[in-house]
Amino acid sequence: MTEKVMLLLVGGRSATATIMGALQFINEVDRVKFLLCEHKDNLYLTFQKNIIRLLRASKPDLFCDDAHDVKIVDGNDFDQVTMAIAQLCDEDTELRYVNLTSVPQSMSFAVYNYLREKHPQALPFSVYTHTSQLIPLVPGKKTQSLTKKLTVDDYVTACDTAVFQYKFDVNQLSCTPEQAQILARTFAESGIQTDKLLAFIRRAGETIKTPKTILIPKSKLPKNVNLEELRQFLQHLREANLISQFKEQETQFAYRVETQYDHAFLYGDWLEYYVYLNAKEAGFDSVEMSVELQDYKGEVDVFAVHNANALICECKTGKHTTNDLARLESKATKLGGNYCTRLFITTAPEITPEFRSQAANRRIVVVSGNTLPQINQKLKQEMDRPTYSRS
Repeated sequence: MTEKVMLLLVGGRSATATIMGALQFINEVDRVKFLLCEHKDNLYLTFQKNIIRLLRASKPDLFCDDAHDVKIVDGNDFDQVTMAIAQLCDEDTELRYVNLTSVPQSMSFAVYNYLREKHPQALPFSVYTHTSQLIPLVPGKKTQSLTKKLTVDDYVTACDTAVFQYKFDVNQLSCTPEQAQILARTFAESGIQTDKLLAFIRRAGETIKTPKTILIPKSKLPKNVNLEELRQFLQHLREANLISQFKEQETQFAYRVETQYDHAFLYGDWLEYYVYLNAKEAGFDSVEMSVELQDYKGEVDVFAVHNANALICECKTGKHTTNDLARLESKATKLGGNYCTRLFITTAPEITPEFRSQAANRRIVVVSGNTLPQINQKLKQEMDRPTYSRS
């Protein structure tokens, strides 16, 4: 029985388009071959290994011989490319599909020219991840939607890194997941009022080791925190089981924080969780939160993938600085560069023009506390029609 072969060209900033195209036809081929662009750090060879690993997750028996099925060429050398593809796919090869996405024009033209002459039966195609479409490069073939999608883990692998751990687990909270959802939405929708109360509580219980009882002297309340507001807020947290043993005495409030997960939720995880829930509702292909990457300092607060495009969010409660923007830009550079959409989401109701300007210079969209209730629409808008085009 003749082997059915798919040829993949690799030479772009990430392997996502190559993977997405290959997944659409993975069950129709037996073997996959690769034509890679040269790279001084062997980046595309690394991509190739990641691609074959992901493809085999969908089809374990997919064949690829590293010694004979992978060739590296100067993508701008038309003749060298032609010679390499002739060696990879001679006239006896049952070549079915060829992904021409994300490589230099000289390389794609050389391969296309060879296909038309030697393998007219093969389907050359390009993948347009922005609209999740596969475009057949032959007359009479209609554009089709990509039906197989990438998870966050797949996308991270395609960017030549890996997920070390997902740090947040809602089931570790003292409250139920349903209570955590209600709290996160209440915090976000209450805006300035909740933000100032949480900011005060964070100062009252900063750098604690749980379990711990927190004491709040009434005489220490700042002018912007009303005694009755604080009382009702703490009662609300007690009813939701995020704090325990809440008591009001003549001169102070007292409550107990049982776990570090509860403490972290009050300190800022609630905002990440709120954005995560809204991204899930917005219809992304895959959404994760508190993603810590291997060999990389820091974490991605919220990570969403749609049509093989990534959107990452930095979520900040309390004070923020331009250093936060630099960290977000650094993460985006590792995860696709300008193809990775970046959002900086803060509870602060007002953002200075200087901060917004510096964010714009880094292609970062800023979402302030005043617009948190509309974050669902903003997330979807930035994925479908990003403020800063992917290029």
